Amino acid sequence: MDIRIAEHRDLEVVCALRIEFMAEFGGVDPGTVPDRFAEATRQFVARSHANGTMTSWLAEEDGSAVGLVSMVVQDVPPRLSDTRTIEGLVVNMYVRRSWRLRGFGRRLMRTCLDAAGEMGLRRLNLYATPDGRPL
Repeated sequence: MDIRIAEHRDLEVVCALRIEFMAEFGGVDPGTVPDRFAEATRQFVARSHANGTMTSWLAEEDGSAVGLVSMVVQDVPPRLSDTRTIEGLVVNMYVRRSWRLRGFGRRLMRTCLDAAGEMGLRRLNLYATPDGRPL
């Protein structure tokens, strides 16, 4: 099991895993996801990775991607109690069904949490699906 930061060459894999996640969460066949959603996803991922507002990590087994987590960071105003001005949002936390319950999700989440700590984020938000709540 390997966890690594997604690179530019991984754009299609990151997008494919996000589309799988969205399809599963929405209860639809991934093959029925509209082309406009797939293209909008591709543009967002490419732009966000390029400008540094999103980082993605891939979980791999034998060189094949089996899971993904991404973190979007955004500037927020300081608070009286905390002057840090960057927060994160965990998105795309997903492990392919046949690879679940093997620790990939926990490793992905731990990697994301560690990165958030290293970046000094004020807060990291996650809107979990029912399957993801135990993480």
